[in-house]
Amino acid sequence: MRSRWLLLIQLVWILGCKSAPAPLPDSAAILLQEATLSLNENAPGRAISLAEQAGQIAPGHPHPHFILGQAHYVRGNYTEARRSWETASGLDPDNWVWSQTLGDVAFQQADYQASLDYYLRAVRMHPDAVSWHGAAGAYWEMGLTEYAWDACHQALILDPDYAPAYISLAMIAEHMGELEDALSYVEQALSLSPENPASLLAAGRLARLTGNEDYAVSVLSKALEQVPGHPEILYNLAMALLQAGKGEQAATMLEGLDTEKSPPNRLRPGHEIR
Repeated sequence: MRSRWLLLIQLVWILGCKSAPAPLPDSAAILLQEATLSLNENAPGRAISLAEQAGQIAPGHPHPHFILGQAHYVRGNYTEARRSWETASGLDPDNWVWSQTLGDVAFQQADYQASLDYYLRAVRMHPDAVSWHGAAGAYWEMGLTEYAWDACHQALILDPDYAPAYISLAMIAEHMGELEDALSYVEQALSLSPENPASLLAAGRLARLTGNEDYAVSVLSKALEQVPGHPEILYNLAMALLQAGKGEQAATMLEGLDTEKSPPNRLRPGHEIR
């Protein structure tokens, strides 16, 4: 998951601090190391407290603000996460990580133009597949399908094994009515990440849309085992069961699920399933 990858990068920087604009006091570095570990242990409240303490020791250093933003992001407090990351970016404007994370949080806030601007700024500083794929998501939400398509291909030029870009290309192809192409892209994603619930969801969704409901039930059930209760997986699995003539199972699965608010066909940055 990208958030864990960013935390790993940040932990290396906390311990080394060679890329920081100013030295980070040892006491603050220890607090941030503990905050990072707290996030990995799914304890964002404790991480917030530790990061705030580190910020009091080193108010002009970006790292406490970054970790604080991570903790707020995990909690779903995107306003505070964005505020913290904007502060980190202001203190260290040449760091591409701040721009990439700001793209993530702006996307979560449905501020797609800002999200796109952040991702493209990150790309200019440090071209990578993750930022290009984030840009694809922003383009998609803004209705710029061709730009989203091109951004996914830019991601794959930089990293041909980046499975989320193939999932997004499948969704775009599906939107354009090119189901055979969509299936081909999903197969690519599955070959690269066969256990990833996002790949399984994409495969199951397309399978039910193309009438292969038995396979759809199989892969969606596997995805649901990994992410119990996930609404998009539940909805598609219920529809596949209904197509397979298993109406009672489908009805049971749909209980308590608001089908009018079933998740749309979205390109998520990183295609993380929460």
